[in-house]
Amino acid sequence: MGEKRDRAQCMVCRGDQILMIEHRMKGRDFFNLPGGGVEEGETPEEAALRELFEEAEVKGRILRPLAREYKPDGVSRVFTFLVEIPEDTVPKKGIDPELSEDEQTIVGFAWKKLCEIAERDRAYLFGAGLMRVPIFHDEVLTWGDDEYSYPGDSELESE
Repeated sequence: MGEKRDRAQCMVCRGDQILMIEHRMKGRDFFNLPGGGVEEGETPEEAALRELFEEAEVKGRILRPLAREYKPDGVSRVFTFLVEIPEDTVPKKGIDPELSEDEQTIVGFAWKKLCEIAERDRAYLFGAGLMRVPIFHDEVLTWGDDEYSYPGDSELESE
């Protein structure tokens, strides 16, 4: 396994939707924010904007940092930035230039509301600073105080 790299990613929002990149890897599909490894000599900001262009073929502008967290390895970090793109810009399915054509994992992109994102994928958004974006902060505050959901936990369902 290679050296662990920091990751930089973009949270691009349009109203109550977030630009998500769809990946297919090791037999499963998942959505995450446009992003990837920070290359040597590159700032996290430069990496985030480069990855946005590679994965969605759009150029963006960083509005502000949202979060800096550690990956599960406890060493490498994930930097998330709130990024805007021109309103009339239409993303396209990009590629990961580090992978060959046969190895590509990006299968598409989508603008998704929180309720359209699988719980597993949504969990990563909270670590990425989702609650620092006013529209999502306000949405989460409307969620019920006594509503619980945890996949596969029938004890919570019976309480």
